[in-house]
Amino acid sequence: LSPSARLYLQLQPCCLSPPTIRNRGNLPSFLAFPPRSGRHSLLIPTAVTSKPSIHQDEDGNCVFGKKEYWDEMYGGDGDVDDAKSTSLISTTIAIVDRRPSIAYSWYCGWDELQPFWKMLVPNEKSRVVIAGIGNDPTPVGMYDAGWTTMMAYDYSQRGVDRAKELFGTTGTGSSSRRDTVDLVMADATDLPLETASVDATLDKGTLDAIYITGKDIFRDSVKEMGRVTATGGCVVSISRVIGPDDLLGEFDNPFWENVHDGSLAFAPDGEATIDLGAEFYSWKRTAVQYD
Repeated sequence: LSPSARLYLQLQPCCLSPPTIRNRGNLPSFLAFPPRSGRHSLLIPTAVTSKPSIHQDEDGNCVFGKKEYWDEMYGGDGDVDDAKSTSLISTTIAIVDRRPSIAYSWYCGWDELQPFWKMLVPNEKSRVVIAGIGNDPTPVGMYDAGWTTMMAYDYSQRGVDRAKELFGTTGTGSSSRRDTVDLVMADATDLPLETASVDATLDKGTLDAIYITGKDIFRDSVKEMGRVTATGGCVVSISRVIGPDDLLGEFDNPFWENVHDGSLAFAPDGEATIDLGAEFYSWKRTAVQYD
């Protein structure tokens, strides 16, 4: 499969039961869909092909690595069949993706994540960063559960605007009870944060999208996570795109201790990482590196 096809296959939350495969019109011949069921859906490859994917632009680059893709998805009204643009990216969103622009949980939601997050970040006063907020309501659930010292960023301003709607912070003079969240547009390789100022970062698919853009920017993003993470802090990553060797390798240095390596793991009350729809990784910061 092409890199863009692999990313699309992986950026689908996992079914908890074996899906029934069926073909769906207007899709490339190498793809088949199971019945859709909210975020618990899985795209299954039925054959390998060298044909260009609809998730590639005219130059063969994956649209998931393009800011324009996310701007157009987040900027829609939730009815992706009414895409007004005739660009390839809009066509991709309208014909294939069918992800609602208002809210979409990548891989899993807060209910599935909570026992693992609470295990790794028991202090609700921890300084939390959400990488790639977009239109995912999971951070809202985290905030409502008590982790209210939160900064969430996205490199798409439209994604930030969607997050503001989800958090209820839109409008002039908003009196939202979630008024301590800081929602900003930012570059993952150059965060507007002080060194060692973060206790916990949640990455849920953002590093996956960055990785498909290029390994250099992926490495720079991981390095920036390290810069802002305080000693004793942690990074939690939920990933289905990055190969374990690549992901674990970027954190393989004396400043990180690997806690979860993508293999099956359990929370204290028995919840399994298989419920997360992707592999579960986490690291603890052992020391702060100063350049």
